[in-house]
Amino acid sequence: MCKSVEDCREPFHGGSFFDHEGLPYCETHYHAKRGSLCAGCSKPITGRCITAMFKKFHPEHFVCAFCLKQLNKGTFKEQNDKPYCHQCFDKLFG
Repeated sequence: MCKSVEDCREPFHGGSFFDHEGLPYCETHYHAKRGSLCAGCSKPITGRCITAMFKKFHPEHFVCAFCLKQLNKGTFKEQNDKPYCHQCFDKLFG
């Protein structure tokens, strides 16, 4: 069983688990401990990732908070801890 403080009691599928500091965790809590859960979907990031606004995202989940267009790191504006494309930012806050 997962040793998360959330006490998820998630069984280990196929008997495999993720080790973090000598304790067994389910995949979700392992990535939560390592800070590699997507801020957009809350699922583990195992491939490419975008780090922006002190958070990590799957590339497809880093989107404008208004129009939902996919963003790239460095090509967005931030307001109230949310990312916006330049067009939406100017429309809403300009």
